[in-house]
Amino acid sequence: MTIDETNLLHKKAETKKDGVYSFRGNLWAVKNGKFVAFIDNRGGQVLQRFGAFNAQIGDFSTIERWDWKKKLVEWLRSQ
Repeated sequence: MTIDETNLLHKKAETKKDGVYSFRGNLWAVKNGKFVAFIDNRGGQVLQRFGAFNAQIGDFSTIERWDWKKKLVEWLRSQ
């Protein structure tokens, strides 16, 4: 995900409810009006936002692509 896409998602998150959304092939999560995590569509890496950095918190490459959203929602609810 590019820096421009990340900045755009930060703006979009301000108006979204808590949940998981799709943007240009990436699934991304919003909690309390903040962009908190996303799944990279190329490799299935789950990355959490920490300020200006992305930290890998999981790997969904072994899970079927259609189950990624369900798993990200489960993670979001556990936070």
